[in-house]
Amino acid sequence: MFVLPPRCIMRRFAATAPGPSTRWLAGSLILLMGACATPRPSVSVDAKREMLALLMPKRIKIVEPFTRAAYLHRVEQPDGIELFVQAVNRFDDPGLMIVGDVRVELFEYVQASGDRRGRRLEHWDVALTESAQQESYWNGLTQMYEFRLGINAKSIPPADRYILAVTYVSPFDDRLTDESVVDFRETTAHPAGSFLRNP
Repeated sequence: MFVLPPRCIMRRFAATAPGPSTRWLAGSLILLMGACATPRPSVSVDAKREMLALLMPKRIKIVEPFTRAAYLHRVEQPDGIELFVQAVNRFDDPGLMIVGDVRVELFEYVQASGDRRGRRLEHWDVALTESAQQESYWNGLTQMYEFRLGINAKSIPPADRYILAVTYVSPFDDRLTDESVVDFRETTAHPAGSFLRNP
């Protein structure tokens, strides 16, 4: 929409209907326009952070029905893990995409202990800060991140179960974690070339 500047409006009213009432109306219009043009009050950094928090993940979770051990080679013990991770916002809406860094850790499973984590056996660091990385790990159909992790079966003690822990670090340095028990008796098979190796 084309808007005339205040001076043009005043001249137009003065030319068409001169007189005190016209000058009063023109002045009122100018005051009204000035009031509408008042800049918005500044928003603090903390307030902006709270706004963004509405859409940022509040928690992450390992999707247990799909996360499982995998065989990459013909070995006695699985030498890979297929991990599915989902992010959830404060409204409990799942399927969020996240930006930041993800660390995955594999621990020994300690039976009958308050802290089930034993010795750390493997770890993987995955960046989700670029478009290509998002495309590599995000599955739009399942609305989850899929990480296929290769492990050195010779370097970990044979066991039926292990603890898998995931930590997500956002660009604001917020940390969200989740952990799950991975049963190595329930496995699937994948080609070796499609799995990440630990650093």
